[in-house]
Amino acid sequence: MPAGAAAWQGVKENPGIGAEDHRAVEIRPAQARDIDGLVIVEQQCFNVYYYAFYTLDRRDFEYYLQDADTLFLVATLDGRLAGYVLGPVETWREPPAAHIDSIAVPPERQRAGIGSHLLHAFRQQVCERGSEIVTLEVAPANEIGLAFFTKHGFRKVHRLRNYYGKGLHGLLMAAPCDLGHSETDTKQP
Repeated sequence: MPAGAAAWQGVKENPGIGAEDHRAVEIRPAQARDIDGLVIVEQQCFNVYYYAFYTLDRRDFEYYLQDADTLFLVATLDGRLAGYVLGPVETWREPPAAHIDSIAVPPERQRAGIGSHLLHAFRQQVCERGSEIVTLEVAPANEIGLAFFTKHGFRKVHRLRNYYGKGLHGLLMAAPCDLGHSETDTKQP
């Protein structure tokens, strides 16, 4: 082992956070006090034609907060809301199943590793609950989302005809719960 390599053992890389930006992203369960910020994030992220009928509103977020089967996490940076991920974890199924209903990071905070942290935390927690696979839907027109999910080990399972409306198909994607290939795993120089 090269000199100094032992010091890097077990160090977590913070992808996307630059050398001048050492602030830590905190991932925690969503709370009722987050709803105003969640609605704003939702409007900023999903104000596109292919998600017109799938944006969440205040009542949706309140429902997810109270649903016992939903894992609902938020990311904060400097104490401010920086994104969220939510979806059901059906531990009563055999084997348990997990699905991401929505994940969002405001445009000005994208490409800073926040989405990766959210996705990693979601996958880790659903693995702990016994899920072996995580699924989600994405619009083929959402090229950034497709690239993000592919980078994190999600693969296209099949096309969902007219999922987002007439002529607006969706893609079902799935990834193993195993985090062995995640971008947020330990890396050595």
